[in-house]
Amino acid sequence: MKKILYVGQIAIEGSASCTHVRNRARFFNNIGYEVYGLSESPKNECDKVEDTDFLKYVYMKPLHGKGKVRGAGWIADQFLGIHTYNEIIRALKLISPDIIILYELNSIVVEERIRAYCEKHNIRLIIEVTEWMEVENRKEIATRGIVWQKDIQKRYIDKRCGNIIAISEFLYEHYRNQGCNVIRLPPLVYDFADKDQVFRDRDVVELHQVRLVFAGTTDFKDYLEPILKAIRKMNDAEIKIIFDVVGPSPDAIESMLECSSPTQYGINCYGRLSHENTLSIVRKADFSVLMRENKRYAKAGVSTKFVEAMSLAVPSICTAVGGTDAFVTDGVDGVLIKDNSVHEVLDKLVQIVNMDSSKILQMKLNALNTAKQVFSEGQYYNVAKCFLEGEEFDGQNKGEAKL
Repeated sequence: MKKILYVGQIAIEGSASCTHVRNRARFFNNIGYEVYGLSESPKNECDKVEDTDFLKYVYMKPLHGKGKVRGAGWIADQFLGIHTYNEIIRALKLISPDIIILYELNSIVVEERIRAYCEKHNIRLIIEVTEWMEVENRKEIATRGIVWQKDIQKRYIDKRCGNIIAISEFLYEHYRNQGCNVIRLPPLVYDFADKDQVFRDRDVVELHQVRLVFAGTTDFKDYLEPILKAIRKMNDAEIKIIFDVVGPSPDAIESMLECSSPTQYGINCYGRLSHENTLSIVRKADFSVLMRENKRYAKAGVSTKFVEAMSLAVPSICTAVGGTDAFVTDGVDGVLIKDNSVHEVLDKLVQIVNMDSSKILQMKLNALNTAKQVFSEGQYYNVAKCFLEGEEFDGQNKGEAKL
């Protein structure tokens, strides 16, 4: 069996990157590859992800030093990549893979050196791209530098490798226009809701209330303030919407809501939970929430939490920016909002609260059907197999993994 070595920050249990690569590994294993993952070791041992039947982990040796010394070393390595490069070479010699996939690696130096190494040793190199951030979204100097590097990679460096797995249509078109050998492969899911269970769950909820959920972070990507304020207005006299928030700290929610007791407005703050516990909350919801700005980062990425929610028969309320929301048909398997203004969000929430329970149930079933069509491995099997084996794609190939 041929081997793939996946390299990236992919070993923190419950993280989006860990979930993403684990599902990728399962897919590639089904195609006929033995998959290994190379990652930095998480700071906390309890966060380490366990091996599976289709993905075995190899961890980089930790950087030398402690505290600020190690921190400075880590920052330097994100640019010069001496430590990371040596650890990748060590893993290559240990595993002897046929293919190496670099998953959003930070250092330009490392990417270029690995490309040269792969050419010399006849190893197929693939770059997987899942995001494209704007530099101005980051405040810290080091982080801005890392994001700047990744911008340069996508504009000028990745095309030197030429073999690209793009997560979105936006990234697919970008690399196709650069003349790369590229396939579009969205996040894949293996655990779908049971249709009969969706019927049973909907029958036992309080039909006069709609349940929303947010699972993620409130950093530079996702925005919660507009929907928090809209829900506060709607629930001021009577609780019509229950909103479960997983990820952000209760203090952060209280600050955005300008209220010390969010529960009085039907807003439950859970903080950070395990992946399993998060999904147990998501599957109880009628709708998930994904609000983003009309910027490049929102167009380039596809939210893992969105995909997981849809696979659990939970349609999403999305800002219409031409990214993840491209998978949503408004009023059919989700709800699209024009912008992130409180007024616009409140208007959509009023419509949702006034929906018949049968309408919400049908949207949930539609979301599940869409997920099965778009995020299951079936339609991507042949094109991915050909791509991994070295078949060239010119953008016109009928085997493109496109919707």
